[in-house]
Amino acid sequence: MSRSPLTNGSAQRTANTSSPSQFKNDEASYSEDDEEDETYIDEIYTIIDAVVPRSDDPTLPALTFRVWVLGISFGVFLSCINTVFSFRTNTFSVSPFLAVLLAYPVGRFMARVLPDGIMNPGSFNYKEHTLIFVITNTMSSPPYALANIIGQKYQLYQTDLSLLSCFVFAIVTQCFGYGFAGLTRRYLVRPPAMLWPSNFGTIAMLKSLHADEDSSNGQYPISRFQFFWIVAFIAFVYEFLPTYVAPMLGALSVICWFVNNKPNNRIALMLGSTSPTAGLGLLSFTLDWSFISSYGPITTPLWAMLNQFLGLYFFLWIVIPILWLTNAFGNDQALGADSDYGFSLNTAATYNKNGVRISNTKFVARDTYAKLILNTTFYEQNKPIYITTYFALEYFNSFLVFTAAFVHVGLWYGKDIWHRFRSSLQDLDSEDIHAQMMDQYPDVPDTWYIAFLGVTTVAAVLVCQLGGFDLPWWGTLLAIALALVSMVPIGTIQAISGQQIGLNVMSEFLIGLILPGRIAAVMAFKTFSYMAMYQGLLLVQDLKLGHYIKIPPRNMFIAQVVSSILGSVISTATAVGLYESFGKVAVPVSAEYPAGFKWLIQDQDSMGNSGWSSTIYNVFISAGAIWGAIGPARFFGPNSPYFKTLIGFAVGLVLPVIPWIMYQLQPDSVWHLVNIPLIAIFPAQIGSRRSDLITPLLVSILFNYFVKKYRYVWWRKYAYVLSAALDTGTAVTLLIVFFFAQYNAAFQIPFPVWFLNPADQERCLSTPVLDCKAREIMGNAYGKVYNSAKDPQCAS
Repeated sequence: MSRSPLTNGSAQRTANTSSPSQFKNDEASYSEDDEEDETYIDEIYTIIDAVVPRSDDPTLPALTFRVWVLGISFGVFLSCINTVFSFRTNTFSVSPFLAVLLAYPVGRFMARVLPDGIMNPGSFNYKEHTLIFVITNTMSSPPYALANIIGQKYQLYQTDLSLLSCFVFAIVTQCFGYGFAGLTRRYLVRPPAMLWPSNFGTIAMLKSLHADEDSSNGQYPISRFQFFWIVAFIAFVYEFLPTYVAPMLGALSVICWFVNNKPNNRIALMLGSTSPTAGLGLLSFTLDWSFISSYGPITTPLWAMLNQFLGLYFFLWIVIPILWLTNAFGNDQALGADSDYGFSLNTAATYNKNGVRISNTKFVARDTYAKLILNTTFYEQNKPIYITTYFALEYFNSFLVFTAAFVHVGLWYGKDIWHRFRSSLQDLDSEDIHAQMMDQYPDVPDTWYIAFLGVTTVAAVLVCQLGGFDLPWWGTLLAIALALVSMVPIGTIQAISGQQIGLNVMSEFLIGLILPGRIAAVMAFKTFSYMAMYQGLLLVQDLKLGHYIKIPPRNMFIAQVVSSILGSVISTATAVGLYESFGKVAVPVSAEYPAGFKWLIQDQDSMGNSGWSSTIYNVFISAGAIWGAIGPARFFGPNSPYFKTLIGFAVGLVLPVIPWIMYQLQPDSVWHLVNIPLIAIFPAQIGSRRSDLITPLLVSILFNYFVKKYRYVWWRKYAYVLSAALDTGTAVTLLIVFFFAQYNAAFQIPFPVWFLNPADQERCLSTPVLDCKAREIMGNAYGKVYNSAKDPQCAS
């Protein structure tokens, strides 16, 4: 096979064709700004040229039969399994990089065995490979709308919310951001100043695979594919230990070892326990890759990991304990006093004035039009409503990050953004060589994007008005307008700095003030406004990838639209099917179970070490209760214990200035690596098992410092492959254990309790409590039902 044009290319930037006389006439108007703009353009091309070739072969087929078969196959696979994994206690997903790696040998195999013609237009090429990645990448992430759908239809028991409405809602929220992406592409895609550096890793891997050469020059003879399957098999076998046989390997709590699980030791439990709902995991670590991988320790730059974990250690292990011990929000230590641990901290649950946990369904009532509204009687009886110190600090940090991101980007990238924006406007007229090569292909007319946006907007209004999502037509348009106005400025920031400023909290704040007490409307507004921008920018990023690789624009349009729709349908069907397949059991009608039944998958939430407590969905519905049912005016108002969290907005304006000033005073220091938004962003999902705070950073330091520094050739060839292989082997084991041992609610098959499989997974609770919980677990195993009344030692 001949070498791909991706690995060649030494073309020069397009020559300036202006005449000498024109230069003479322009000299007088030439300013320092023009000189700086040229400098920035030169810097941009230096960055791009290091990865992206200045060449193209327009004769290469792109959107082929192979692309559809492999892209949809990988996309369906990742969409299904990542949707299933979205119900885990600790977030876990398989990266679409898996498709980049495995599509190459499969594509070449298809090129050898398929008959020539439509099914086989020739050698498998890098443009096909890129489109396979784009399709897989679009389909692999479960839609944000899933949390809205699951929360409203199942967790709030709105049984009249039809499946058709759910599918339309998911499709619309995923797709109308694409209209924004297309309409802003001339500002966010075509200019060379809009780098989108996150694409460079994918391009480098594609170049490496299609170069037909060993990047280690024979130093490491094992191919990437052999290495992948070896590591994946090892991970598959090993993961049975922390997932099923010896779960304590996933939650090694050092502090609990030293206190020897003594009773009534709340301080030690608060600091050392890793359990969801309980402690902060101080000094705890994990040997379970499914916990480690959520931070992407191998694929995330070390400086970003250091910033994130510095923030986690500071806020989780210093700030939260101080706030909790001082009852900073009025009733912190009393929350969850009736639980096994005697307190609650690591949870997004809500509590009444006495510290008793409240089911979110109790906040909700139906009005005369069957819409979900605040149950004012229940609220008045239980106010003030409390959340844990951990959850309150998360909101404080969310407010801080929102303002800090703007300040940080303005200080560090402001001049850069301004000059690149100026140059991008100029480049709309004097385009670079990459834009010129893309002009060889028929462009997608703006009318296509406008029509697409028009259709999805109408569908959004209809599904909210008629489908049960309760958002007024003007609310839908306001959500779209908010996302559209934010698209270019936030997209510009992300394209240059790599940082995206999310709209989720601010959109909740805005609509919660406008429509207080309307939980369904607030959740829908949040989903629409956040996803329109987030998904739009994700699609813009893929458009830029296509721009670099020279994918015909109309091929990219078709691939993105089809994969967005297909991914939405498959992911929604998977989530709904999984939830309902667990079954339900009849219970008396109550405020907690207004439909007269209970979904059995919710029992996983009460099983502390099940690993499948639907954390993401629980956090979303709790946020819906806070921002939607109660409303920000009540929950964060002057008379609320959480009014003080609003100080986060002011703190975010000040903190980023400190490292910037220090860097001006000490230019040779490391202050330029201090990123306040990353430090405060709280990547550790509340409600997850908190043994995930040490090992990921150690893994990152090992591979992205020591291995990268001392074995760079190995790192360059195998690092990303190692990450994908560990994810893949772990994913297979998680699915086998889940469907074999936990899926059937009436016939659970737990591994027998032993030293490395304690009832709480970490051996933090006192011995009598552990013994009783172990009896309960095994008493409910293998189709049996445990009756605590017949167990006198545990009856109380």
